[in-house]
Amino acid sequence: MAKKKRNQFDVDEIYRSLRTNIEFSQMDEEIQVISVSSTIPNEGKSYVATNLARIMAAKYKNVLLVDCDFRNPSVHKMMKISNRFGLTNIISEFQEGLSVHSYDGVQQVQYDGGQTLTVITAGHKVPNPSEVLGSKRMGRFLEQARKEFGYIIIDSPPVLLASDTIPLCNLSDGVLYVVDAKNADKRKVKAAINDLKRNGGHVIGVVLNKVDMCDENRYGYGYGYGGDDDGKKK
Repeated sequence: MAKKKRNQFDVDEIYRSLRTNIEFSQMDEEIQVISVSSTIPNEGKSYVATNLARIMAAKYKNVLLVDCDFRNPSVHKMMKISNRFGLTNIISEFQEGLSVHSYDGVQQVQYDGGQTLTVITAGHKVPNPSEVLGSKRMGRFLEQARKEFGYIIIDSPPVLLASDTIPLCNLSDGVLYVVDAKNADKRKVKAAINDLKRNGGHVIGVVLNKVDMCDENRYGYGYGYGGDDDGKKK
């Protein structure tokens, strides 16, 4: 197997394991809307969100990926799709009861394996991201999306960058918290997770990004999954 293909195979296996962990975490309550966040920018949360959504779409129909990081949107760059219209445009035009698929900015991304992922990019920049994400319209949009999609993966803003993440976490069933294993400040991570919990966020797991792996076959990186209700690594 070529190194590039093997590398992709390893990444896919990691996200399949993450998907399985999420599935098993639903013993007591359904987890349909998952926010992916981090402490600060550049910890890999958008990469985790897009790959998790892709792997979810490989198994389940009607998976939606939404870029809610209005201050630093990157989903459209990673997926090489347009950001001409997106979530901010949809929220400004939102009408009760209208299908999510009715709006401009809802895009379908098809992968080689045949799976299809629905993607909503961030859209036009707005001067008040926190107000948009905490608005009643945003809540009603997610209520409508719940009716149409089996899983909704949200690329959320970093917790310590702004207050945008709090309303999103309250609208979500669970939060996946991404930590840069090499450079993260443990005190800031702990403070950010406690802040999420204090404001009603349900941290279902921690994803360790940029983990040093001794096995050369792992190509020097990896992810770890673990966590409990308190956001502490198991």
